[in-house]
Amino acid sequence: MKKRRFLSFLVILCSSFCLLSSGGEPQTLAIRAGKIWTLSDGVITNGVIIIDNGKIQAVGENIDVPEGAKVLDMPDMNVMPGMIDAYCHIGLSVNVQREIDETVAAVAADMQILDAFNPHSDDVKKALRSGVTTIMLAPGYRNPVGGQPAVVKLDTSKADGWVLKRTAGVDFSVMNQALMFDREPTSRAGLMEMLREELDQAKAYKAEEFNPRREVLKRVVDANLPAYIWAHNVDEIASALTIVDTYGLNAVLVAAGQGDEVADMIAKRNLPVIYPPLLLSSRDKDLRRAGKIAGSGVKLAFSSLAPKTDLYDLRTSAILAVKYGLDKETALKSLTINAAEILGVSDRLGSISQGKDADLVVLKGEPLQLTSSIELVMINGNIVYQRQEE
Repeated sequence: MKKRRFLSFLVILCSSFCLLSSGGEPQTLAIRAGKIWTLSDGVITNGVIIIDNGKIQAVGENIDVPEGAKVLDMPDMNVMPGMIDAYCHIGLSVNVQREIDETVAAVAADMQILDAFNPHSDDVKKALRSGVTTIMLAPGYRNPVGGQPAVVKLDTSKADGWVLKRTAGVDFSVMNQALMFDREPTSRAGLMEMLREELDQAKAYKAEEFNPRREVLKRVVDANLPAYIWAHNVDEIASALTIVDTYGLNAVLVAAGQGDEVADMIAKRNLPVIYPPLLLSSRDKDLRRAGKIAGSGVKLAFSSLAPKTDLYDLRTSAILAVKYGLDKETALKSLTINAAEILGVSDRLGSISQGKDADLVVLKGEPLQLTSSIELVMINGNIVYQRQEE
């Protein structure tokens, strides 16, 4: 019976695919699904989502379908918001390390990582197959000041509209990997002094002396632009907190692999954490860390760091974190609404709510089941990925 229902779903889906993915005139669409994981108002059983002009017009039970709307009936399917990869490096050149780190210059605040992005790369297609609809494309961690990350939607077939934030913040690193033998800084003390010097100069910057690097760092010290600070070990996190406290930065910690050991210090400062991917090969101790950090009241979002790791590791990270102590609701939020809030795009993304973009993932099975398959992905109400029958 379930197989017949699934085949019927595929027939309906295939008949709708050309229309909804053609990029032609917007059409009203109604999705009926077995479960809708809204991430704002709980889970709706046997619910309906109404989409018009790429936006969610209504969601709930017993909603009337507008006359003339295209209907997708998916009684055995689960629908969740499009997943957000809060930190990755996809779509860059073959030599990813060369593109994400400006290793000759220690300070590259005016470097925009979007300039190196190929929106038609295979990585983008793989991300869609993984249920990822939005990413923060970001520099690496080998520069004390590493450049400007960007927030982009992965419906890059459009000429415009897919770049949500060209400058989403500025990347910093207090990790040991930011130390180099052939350029300054070569020590942790030297790194901290370099950061203080750059931020002090930015604080004193006058607009009439136009300098692109100072201009963007001025926005950081004025707390008008987030500082994404790479810090993994406890001592690196302590260095990051020193910089945050000294300059009153609007900051987000990236990695914080040992953040559970100082979670109270992070929570006290109300700093979110973008957490690295959890792998099946990770030690049990490390798999428990994300749950401990979130349990201390820290807002958590997962990242894949792809292509250094696999894009599929994003959802797998949440699944593993639940197995090792993170509650399910927080795990789902860490893939969706938490990431949207941290990246400053929650007015449009992160939940299935009225007025938000119709970025949706349809799964056969619940979102945090490892065996669940992603059947369909939508961005702005258009189908951008459809799983082929095997």
